Amino acid sequence: MDYDAFLALVKKRRSIRRFKPDPVPDEYIDKIVEAARWAPSSANSQPWEFIIIKEKETRDKIVDLIDATKEETYRMEQTREERLRHPGGRSAAPEEALRQAPVLIVVLGDPRMKEASILTAVHNHGDANLNTSLANAFIYMHLAAASLGLGSRYVSSTSSPFVQALMKDLLGIPKQLEIYDTIALGFRAGEPRPRLVREKSELVHRGRYDRSKFRTDKEAEDFIASIHRDRITPGGPA
Repeated sequence: MDYDAFLALVKKRRSIRRFKPDPVPDEYIDKIVEAARWAPSSANSQPWEFIIIKEKETRDKIVDLIDATKEETYRMEQTREERLRHPGGRSAAPEEALRQAPVLIVVLGDPRMKEASILTAVHNHGDANLNTSLANAFIYMHLAAASLGLGSRYVSSTSSPFVQALMKDLLGIPKQLEIYDTIALGFRAGEPRPRLVREKSELVHRGRYDRSKFRTDKEAEDFIASIHRDRITPGGPA
């Protein structure tokens, strides 16, 4: 793959919230997990395991757990200035769209693998190393899904204390492991429009930090408000 093809794949990857009911072939799921298996990790610790869930009854139970937190999420979001409220917390409505996804893959992390790093790293930033390793595997999964023509979505609510505790009980997950995140997979039902991306000239500094590019607090808040508006505009990113 050349760079242009790689960049096209990166741009193609989107968080999709509307899925077709069509089943995802097992071959595709295996390929997604295989890609994650080769992700870089701290000290090659490979702290990941995966639970593939296709059964509708189990998927519905997980979404029910997420729905149980919606009222709390909504009430918390109301404490923010209105223009800064995240679209995902604007309503206490159930996560009906998530039920459409025919596959969930729960990504588990093993905190014991932090010990694979040099001891100074374990004490100074072991948690960061673990999370970075798991994030690497997770984005590989999203990119693999995009390469196969699938849509994918982060389901980060599954790592919240309430949902995680009950999901671990539901799925028989050992207490030593933690739910890092969950990916929802399926064929896209429609295409989202291009998303708002910052200009490269705003992000790059040569040799040292260019203070003229530093955003004021207001500019940072204005950007947050703009990406939230972009998500809730009709026809906007899914």
